Amino acid sequence: MTTSDLPAEGQPDVSTEGTEAPFDDVITLSTSTEDGVVTVKVVGEVDTFTAPVLRSTLDSQLEQSPSELVIDLSGVQFLGSAGLAVLVETQKSARSREVALRLIATTRAVTRPLEVTGLIDLFTIADSTAR
Repeated sequence: MTTSDLPAEGQPDVSTEGTEAPFDDVITLSTSTEDGVVTVKVVGEVDTFTAPVLRSTLDSQLEQSPSELVIDLSGVQFLGSAGLAVLVETQKSARSREVALRLIATTRAVTRPLEVTGLIDLFTIADSTAR
């Protein structure tokens, strides 16, 4: 890319030649609701690139004021610091809205970062979506 190919200051670079999203298919989110309980199932990796997508989904679900929000992390293969931050922020937001929050954490990829950081005690952890 030469200097003349750069976008003008303040203008986005809209060039898409030879680019692809680096996190396509890295995270999949699905949402279901049953009896006022919203479950967000997360599959893939929660890192710096995918955490904003998760945060946006969780925020929009909290805006609906469910009785409980369940974040099913059983399909997560990697949980980085950005993902941990999303979980903490979601916990704070849920508390302020008086929405119960529960994490489904069945894999070491999820439980280990929560344990090492001492964050595990902030959450209600379950090993299945059953109440």
